[in-house]
Amino acid sequence: MINVILLNMRKNLLLSFLAFSLTVLSQTYQLTGKISDGREGLAFATVMVKGTSLGTNSNADGVYTLRLPAGTYEVIYQYVGYSKKTVSVNLTSDVQQNVTLTADGVSLKEIEVKAGEDPAYAVIRQAIKKRKYYQNQVKAFTCRAYIKGLQRIKNVPKKMQKMMSVGGEKFDSTMLGVVYLSESESKYHYRKPDDEKEIMYSSKVSGDNQAFSFNQLSDMNFNFYDNLIEIDGLSERPFTSPIHENAFLYYRYRMLGTVYEDGKLINKIQVMPRSKTGPCFRGTIYIQEDTWRITSADLMLTKDAKIDFVDTLYIRQIQAPVSGDSIWMPVSINFSFDFKFLGIKGNGYFNAVMKEFDVAPVFPKKFFKNEILKVEEDANKKDTAYWKESRPIPLTEEEERDYRRKDSLAKIKNSDRYKDSLDRKHNAFKFKDIFMGYNYRNSKRKWDISVPGIITSGVQYNTVEGLNLSYKASFRKRYEDYRYHYLEAKSRYGFSNKLWGGELAWNYLFKPEKFSQVRVNLKSIVEQYNGSEPIMPLLNSVYTLLLNENYMKLYKETAAEVKYITEITNGLIFNGALMYAERSPLRNSTDQLLIDDKEKLFTSNDPRYPLTHDSLQPISNAFTTDVAFSIRFKQKYYTMPHQKVITGSKYPIINVGYRKAIPGLNTQADYDLARISVSDNLKLGLFGNLDYYAGAGYFINARKLYFMDYKHFDGNQTLFTSRYSRSFFMLPYYQYSSNEWCFQGQAEHHFNGFILNKIPLLKRLPVQEVVGGRVLMNEKVSSYYEVNFGLENIFKVLRVDYILSYTNQGAFKQGFTFGLNMDF
Repeated sequence: MINVILLNMRKNLLLSFLAFSLTVLSQTYQLTGKISDGREGLAFATVMVKGTSLGTNSNADGVYTLRLPAGTYEVIYQYVGYSKKTVSVNLTSDVQQNVTLTADGVSLKEIEVKAGEDPAYAVIRQAIKKRKYYQNQVKAFTCRAYIKGLQRIKNVPKKMQKMMSVGGEKFDSTMLGVVYLSESESKYHYRKPDDEKEIMYSSKVSGDNQAFSFNQLSDMNFNFYDNLIEIDGLSERPFTSPIHENAFLYYRYRMLGTVYEDGKLINKIQVMPRSKTGPCFRGTIYIQEDTWRITSADLMLTKDAKIDFVDTLYIRQIQAPVSGDSIWMPVSINFSFDFKFLGIKGNGYFNAVMKEFDVAPVFPKKFFKNEILKVEEDANKKDTAYWKESRPIPLTEEEERDYRRKDSLAKIKNSDRYKDSLDRKHNAFKFKDIFMGYNYRNSKRKWDISVPGIITSGVQYNTVEGLNLSYKASFRKRYEDYRYHYLEAKSRYGFSNKLWGGELAWNYLFKPEKFSQVRVNLKSIVEQYNGSEPIMPLLNSVYTLLLNENYMKLYKETAAEVKYITEITNGLIFNGALMYAERSPLRNSTDQLLIDDKEKLFTSNDPRYPLTHDSLQPISNAFTTDVAFSIRFKQKYYTMPHQKVITGSKYPIINVGYRKAIPGLNTQADYDLARISVSDNLKLGLFGNLDYYAGAGYFINARKLYFMDYKHFDGNQTLFTSRYSRSFFMLPYYQYSSNEWCFQGQAEHHFNGFILNKIPLLKRLPVQEVVGGRVLMNEKVSSYYEVNFGLENIFKVLRVDYILSYTNQGAFKQGFTFGLNMDF
């Protein structure tokens, strides 16, 4: 009996001890403090627990917080350019540990200089030899990431303040200071060669609890063991790594010294671009002796490297062992930047802390599909208490003030009373609205109405209608889940032929994450024979009134149309349409112009017979159905609640379609047109980008076609163009329109400065070279060719091309075109 009692007592004591031990072990404490150089805080310094991947960064003021279970730890404090410091910390309660780091105690005494060569080159050679090894060392990994982003405007010039003032009111001073502050937490998954998936489970945006952060680890996690590093949105060309396989063609190096860390020799090397305008970094990299791995980098890109949007981008990356000492991974990444645009100056940063690395993960089958970012439904629902507990980097006073102010303002701005007050102010009619247009909105119910003003309404001139006026009003109703209704009404009147026209269109996007929408269109209005409208109305007006060239050819279309668009599965989009239309011919009704060239006469409005002014297309009715599929294999995308964002694919876009005109029901048109095309934009690294398009069409049945049913091509007969993709520079608008078969090909290579950056004087200019070729073949012309040589990015938006065109009949032309760098 006593034995049983003693046994039970031992069991109870043991259970009590285990419970106490678990309680102690589960108790976490905060290690806090400030990291400085003795004078000021070191922003974004790294704090790591030795032997683990647990860690954090200091904030912009050098203050850090690290939450750990009770125990004794060796804590490493690290900052690029400063000597690492390890401190033993015993956590049985919250501990404050301030740390002062000193600049690298570099030494050059023991480095042997051979034949005048800087000793840095020998180190870089060894690092290049080991580049592929480290590039392929980790086949797969996962980690957790915390990212904070902040952007602030420091100054707005007085002239700009006046321009930004609305309705005579003073400039809104709240535009100064922090304009974007966001935090996010995610888990990142990666598998070679290019599988990745990031799941964002927490997101906070200052002042907007409905928004999602656009912080992404995949945008920051550069691998300097790759030859080329792409920074989307910053430059069209990639940047060369300091240990690129041909690095000596791009960089010069200088040994700044050596320092010992944890008993290992670290080489501190300055990297400098050989060409000031080359796609290169400048700054410092740290390479460990014998292993020849990069341990940290402190680099930057400047305007000399032809970057956009920012003046200077600073990149600081610290690597640390995450699996013994054999595998090192980036544990801290910081992007800081300065910008200046139209006199507006600002700066900001994005700071990422990675932890909990697993370099031997086992992924479920089909885990990696094509979704590369997923924002969870409740990611933006985390409250203040959650963030206070989970954020690894404490907020600065500036960030705390911004959260308090904007979150308070958000409550006010989301109130019905505030929205009504703002709407009353916005909806008050102003004198300028007569000229610029008027918008009436109801923010509470999320709808608005817009009507144009005298300037923004469509005023143009053509030989069919003479002076004509287009007036368009719209209504939009939006929903919280990104659905919307859009209703547009348009009227048009030609003063010469006294012809009224009108159009009413309704669009309902009912499933945004699938792009699912239905469109209904009723109209009786003039249209161009080429439905893609290659001739800009304003440009046609100028050419008609000043140069006696009436390129625009019009007919009247009275029609009812229904369209349905949806994504069937990722990368497969369906587009279907039904239309019943009456097509009526129109004649020229005026020959008025401002400058009369006696040697030129206007052409007729019948594109088939430009010199026969009595020629008319017959009136025709058509009932058509059109089915099209857009296919892109392994299309990558982001998903957010009720949204999907397509990011691209390594495979081209394939479009197939079939249009059938069904006779009967008082309709005459009777034809079948099958079409197919393939297009893509290929990134070729430092050599630039190659855009290409190839398309073909065949009329399987052509029993009855009218000219508007032909396959038309986007030509151009002016000095100006607004289109570059799938169009021609000098092709006559309707001369080669096809009613049997056709093939169209185009390729354009954008060198992104690859050639000009090597030419003195020219390399300083922010212009880029482009070369292209185009071809058209059909029953009208067995071969029509164009070759173009151009300069783009002139003043950021302009482009100039010199073109040579040639047909198999021997017709040869040359000329210039001017346009914008974008397609509309």
